[in-house]
Amino acid sequence: MKRQNIRKAVQLVSLLAFPATIYYMSPAIPLMAAANGIVTGSLLFFLLLFVSAPLLGRLFCSWVCPAGAIGDLTTAVRPARVNRGRIHWIKYLIWVPWVGGLVMLLLRAGGVHSVQIDYATDHGLSVTDFHALVIYLIVVAVFLVLGLAVGKRAGCHTICWMAPFMIAGRFVGRRLGIPGIELRARSEACTACGTCTSGCPMSLPVSSMVAAGRMHHSDCSLCGSCVDRCPRKVIGFAWGNSDNGARGKRGELLRSATVT
Repeated sequence: MKRQNIRKAVQLVSLLAFPATIYYMSPAIPLMAAANGIVTGSLLFFLLLFVSAPLLGRLFCSWVCPAGAIGDLTTAVRPARVNRGRIHWIKYLIWVPWVGGLVMLLLRAGGVHSVQIDYATDHGLSVTDFHALVIYLIVVAVFLVLGLAVGKRAGCHTICWMAPFMIAGRFVGRRLGIPGIELRARSEACTACGTCTSGCPMSLPVSSMVAAGRMHHSDCSLCGSCVDRCPRKVIGFAWGNSDNGARGKRGELLRSATVT
């Protein structure tokens, strides 16, 4: 479980730094700036998540995202699996109008006039006054309440405005045949013990995915919990694009290093 210990340590650092970085992940800041034709650091960060997703998938969600860290912390208190089918579409009701509003504001402003990475921050720091502190506490409280009331990483499934960028980027990458980090499994070695499914932070039916021989899922954050929990080492990381038959020698070697 060394990998999971490292992941949790990185998450903790990210969560502790959240008061300083929250404006660089805020969906409101790009809208405020777009009215004046300004591109902010947060918007550039969202675009970075999109363009990196074909290679990295949603690694950010499980390793770096402070909201994801909150979700994992609340799981220790309420480890209930969530019914993704009922709630996963909510984030798109937030994201689609947000993208439309951003484009409209930039067009009304006559396009992009400047780039200000530290827009709305104080010397690059986010929470430096009472108003910013209130915003920070509200964001943290919302993710805490969702996790405690609904279950595992409920905030990631419902209100996360960053997830659609990575989901869209990964979708485009797979359609173009771009190889990236992914999970693969040896279905013939699986005993259907269900350990992978019960331990998945994103409430995915991992055991069924293994049986079907299709490990890609838009909600998979590549945390590696299923890889590390499987008693028979059935699941592993690989480099490639299974949808396009892009397994490749390198991908097979990477998988062998993690599942045997």
